[in-house]
Amino acid sequence: MTTLQALGEALNPDLFWEYRNVLLSGFSYNLLIFALSAVGATVIGMLIGIARLSSNWAVRATATSYAEIFRNTPEYVLLVWAYYVLPIIIGRITGTNVRFDPITVAVASLAVAYSGYFSETFRAGILAVPKANIEAGMSVGMSGWMILRRLVIPQAVRRMLPESLNQYISLFKSTSIVSLIAIEDLMYRVSMITMEESRPLPLYTWAAIVFCTAIVLLTQVADRLSARWRRAGLA
Repeated sequence: MTTLQALGEALNPDLFWEYRNVLLSGFSYNLLIFALSAVGATVIGMLIGIARLSSNWAVRATATSYAEIFRNTPEYVLLVWAYYVLPIIIGRITGTNVRFDPITVAVASLAVAYSGYFSETFRAGILAVPKANIEAGMSVGMSGWMILRRLVIPQAVRRMLPESLNQYISLFKSTSIVSLIAIEDLMYRVSMITMEESRPLPLYTWAAIVFCTAIVLLTQVADRLSARWRRAGLA
């Protein structure tokens, strides 16, 4: 097979189109896991980021340790460990047969993994807020919670938007590994069809194109929402 023939086979969408309903149904799992884990990572990351700035050394040390552990643990390792190893540990402790739902494990694992990154982004964003703004809030009698909610977080979010966008994109890319725990996502179904058809080149090529297209669209939507948010004065 010549180079041009190989390229033509890789870019031929016929096989992917033939199985489009099955494959795009699998892709919906990637989107669902991304949406849920993004919410989880953002909420947990914000809480850990705030805790890392606590005046209490125990709270600060615990939050910092959490962030460092999960920032430095590969998503692949965390996903496999949570699904295959953790049930064995819990089962031996409790004397029962424990099994986890794979989608729940995928969402929790990715949320926890990326919450470490988001905690650092939130921490940096909060530290970038001018102290004069906080002092001004205190001078008019605002409580600590009100200062955090109305002054610090809105300004921190504006500063962390570009970095957060990159993290969301990385999180979406990481959903491509959830097939490791038998979730029937796009890559899982591509693998199953490849075993049947023995034509991996067009299937994996078009799966990559689908992921790339989705990432570009998500980036455009996020950019538009960020610009609208800034114009509205919400950040």
